[in-house]
Amino acid sequence: MIIKRAFWKLQTLMSLSSGGIMIGYVANLQSFGRHYSIDLSEKELLDRFNTYDKIQLQTMKKIGKMKAQRIIDYRAVNGFFDNLDQIKQIKGMTSKILDGLRKQKNYLPHPKSLSSIDQDLRESLSSIVSIDLGFKNFAFVHMNRDLVILDWHKLSFPSVITANLQQTYENILGIRQTLPAADVYVIEQASAIPSHGASFNTGIPLRILEALLYCVLQPQKVVSMNARTVQSYFNLSKGRQKKTDAIKMVMDLINGQSLNHNVTFTPEQITEFVNNRKKDDLSDCLLQALTFYDKEVFNRHNNLTCLQEAGTTT
Repeated sequence: MIIKRAFWKLQTLMSLSSGGIMIGYVANLQSFGRHYSIDLSEKELLDRFNTYDKIQLQTMKKIGKMKAQRIIDYRAVNGFFDNLDQIKQIKGMTSKILDGLRKQKNYLPHPKSLSSIDQDLRESLSSIVSIDLGFKNFAFVHMNRDLVILDWHKLSFPSVITANLQQTYENILGIRQTLPAADVYVIEQASAIPSHGASFNTGIPLRILEALLYCVLQPQKVVSMNARTVQSYFNLSKGRQKKTDAIKMVMDLINGQSLNHNVTFTPEQITEFVNNRKKDDLSDCLLQALTFYDKEVFNRHNNLTCLQEAGTTT
């Protein structure tokens, strides 16, 4: 199974009690937060060689800048690889490297906070999907580069994470099938996990759900954004007040009272947001999308930049 190792860690977590036994699990948490070990079929590996950009190729074991560029150059001249033997025609790509990539020691990296996108994708990008993932529900917004909202929903599940590993995987696949097609998927990264208490016991499963979703979204471009990046970018308050600030900011966007962004909503989207009793998931994924566009696509460093640009166009 493509995420066999992730399932094993998930099962380990679920078998532990909520007490001090869980602390023993933390030893592997840091490595798991960055790498999800998987077994690749020949087709899955071939898909990566055919679809990954230069930056993504360099995340594969034993492939550096030079090999990645040779792969890109080969594809530009010859098109997609038909089989793994064709990849061996590229200088430095040996059978040993390919065998290593297919085995369990091949690691699929999880991006650290906000991952950069290359210039080609930055210029060609037409839309993104921004995701806020929870235990019993998730929210997403599909937004194009003109800041037109194409889709914006909060959906519920009986429980995304369950004691049955197969059911958990199927729930994550259900989320994947619900999401619209986009050039980039942005997943909210779970905040730092305390070493004890309720936040500890909920933080680890959220990280694992994030890992599973990241895996099933491949080979599409997936980036991870820490919630604190959005909080800092929009200068939101800390603690519980953060949710109130975020909801108010989205209401300002809806009412055309934001000086920083001109977001286009449909009447149905506005109604769904206004009528939703728990609006913070919808507001979080929307502000995350705007942060991604400003910082990664439009190269704006803060909201003051947006304000200055708005002033020059009026």
